[in-house]
Amino acid sequence: MKRDGRSLAHDTLEEMRILAVQRMAEGEHPDDVAASFGMNRSWAYKVRAQAHGRGVRALRSTKGTGRP
Repeated sequence: MKRDGRSLAHDTLEEMRILAVQRMAEGEHPDDVAASFGMNRSWAYKVRAQAHGRGVRALRSTKGTGRP
C-alpha cells in the first residue's frame, strides 16, 4: 500500500526528500527509491526535478503562505 505524504509531518517529508535525492545521486533508480519509502514512483521523479537546478535547498520545508 502506498503512503499518503499529506499525513506525514513536514520535517519527516523533508528528510525523505533529501535522502531520496542522495540515493538517486549514488545511482539508485528512482522507482526503487520510491518503493523503499512507500511512495508513488512519480514522487521520486518530482523530487529529483526539484533538486536538479537548485540542489538540496529546494527540498527544504517552508511555511505555507496564506491568510494570517
